[in-house]
Amino acid sequence: MLVAYGQISDLAKSFEIFGQMQATGIHPNQFTYPCILRTCTCTGQIELGEQIHSLSIKNGFESDMYVSGVLIDMYSKYGCLDKARKILEMLEKRDVVSWTSMIAGYVQHDFCEEALATFKEMQDCGVWPDNIGLASAASACAGIKAMRQGLQIHARVYVSGYAADISIWNTLVNLYARCGRSEEAFSLFREIEHKDEITWNGLISGFGQSRLYEQALMVFMKMGQAGAKYNVFTFISAISALANLADIKQGKQVHGRAVKTGHTSETEVANALISLYGKCGSIEDAKMIFSEMSLRNEVSWNTIITSCSQHGRGLEALDLFDQMKQEGLKPNDVTFIGVLAACSHVGLVEEGLSYFKSMSNVYGLNPIPDHYACVVDILGRAGQLDRARRFVDEMPITANAMIWRTLLSACKVHKNIEIGELAAKHLLELEPHDSASYVLLSNAYAVTGKWANRDQVRKMMKDRGIRKEPGRSWIEVKNAVHAFFVGDRLHPLSDQIYKFLSELNDRLSKIGYKQENPNLFHEKEQEQKDPTAFVHSEKLAVAFGLMTLPPCIPLRVIKNLRVCDDCHSWMKCTSEVTRREIVLRDVYRFHHFNSGSCSCGDYW
Repeated sequence: MLVAYGQISDLAKSFEIFGQMQATGIHPNQFTYPCILRTCTCTGQIELGEQIHSLSIKNGFESDMYVSGVLIDMYSKYGCLDKARKILEMLEKRDVVSWTSMIAGYVQHDFCEEALATFKEMQDCGVWPDNIGLASAASACAGIKAMRQGLQIHARVYVSGYAADISIWNTLVNLYARCGRSEEAFSLFREIEHKDEITWNGLISGFGQSRLYEQALMVFMKMGQAGAKYNVFTFISAISALANLADIKQGKQVHGRAVKTGHTSETEVANALISLYGKCGSIEDAKMIFSEMSLRNEVSWNTIITSCSQHGRGLEALDLFDQMKQEGLKPNDVTFIGVLAACSHVGLVEEGLSYFKSMSNVYGLNPIPDHYACVVDILGRAGQLDRARRFVDEMPITANAMIWRTLLSACKVHKNIEIGELAAKHLLELEPHDSASYVLLSNAYAVTGKWANRDQVRKMMKDRGIRKEPGRSWIEVKNAVHAFFVGDRLHPLSDQIYKFLSELNDRLSKIGYKQENPNLFHEKEQEQKDPTAFVHSEKLAVAFGLMTLPPCIPLRVIKNLRVCDDCHSWMKCTSEVTRREIVLRDVYRFHHFNSGSCSCGDYW
């Protein structure tokens, strides 16, 4: 009767039967406790499970393998891993169920290294893993991309006779996909005769997590063609891949499919859609999805706050933060990164520092390096570099490369070479092979006219074999992505693009635009170079978009570096003269140019 009520998750009736059993004088045995404990596990009643655990100890079943195995499973599933581990270690004899429950618990809560260590320990004790243990170990390998150990587990699957087990095959497909081994992942995938939703989802999510976004979307399309049923995990993985590609066109198509199948009512899918539209530059669509949600969690609020911050709507982001607190949701680390970034993007220095202090004083959160970097950015963007330096010196943690890089970037913008050299010294010690560190320092010397120092940094880069990442911009036109470099002449329509650009510049000059000379080159270098060599990639991408896209379509350009002052001014004027909306995503944020103004308010 306990088993029967447990199978329908009727905890109340199970406890009633359990009480009646003892009232009639029948003592629970090693089979009774697991029955009621499993019901507690299924219904999430961990506190009642702990009471049953105490009762089992009083009645002498503390060392029973069967009871202990179910207890390990219960505590593991609800994150009480220390308790589960203690029970495992107290057992004189540990069976495969006890070991496997512990391994699965570690994997479920992303303690993958501990899971693999426990898997090895189990084998060292002479216990042969079953199909669940092998699948859990393979999942742990996928979690930390431990391909070498994954190959060993794959071999063990054949030796153990589990080659026909669909759960193991699904896990192995995900393992190879996560590790970027696309050919092996597809090979295993094709060998599975009866593919289920988990098989398809494992391949899609695995490719997404290894940044093989195009492959993930290809599998998503094939899944639909094969008649397989999409579920919430399918849409989350596909939408996340599209968000990372910033592909709004396909994103809307997948959004449409999610609407037809009713999955947009799922909170996780809606969260993914908010992130998609935010990363694709369509903040209004992101806000619409958020406003239509019937149930929002912390991820929902964090995503919309971060999106508003990245799109220059810092005050809106802070209003949303207040609404989040009013609805009783407690902000976490991610929330405050969005809030601090919002303050940075709109120049709210004192407000940002107040939010930072509230993390520990009000919410009991310990700031991580990302939060400290945000504060340095708040002070640095506002030109308060001495204050930023003091903040770094007084931090209770050791500054990492991100913090020093943020400070150095601010020094370059505000032409403070003294503090910039200090930041660069620490940065080059931490990341001696990162090209961005050398480029920032070189540019800082250039903007302050220290050409000899700039040349010395460039020579250092050359001697160490470090190459600068070139500026690059992308724009999608008619289902094809077009990429441009600075001074690019490789595009098939480059002659037409430069001609169009020249005519456009003539029109811009009539409303007051004047091109700023590149201050990273001294006068002799500028005289020796072809003027088109200074044409930045985003100008070429925008010019091409204006030539080829209909007037009703906004121009969406992505750049891998920070937009410069000249290009920013140029795009404002271009949006006014052409009456076109231009959305530029650079490495830091989004800029929405419309009617001669930018969403950043010229503060970036």
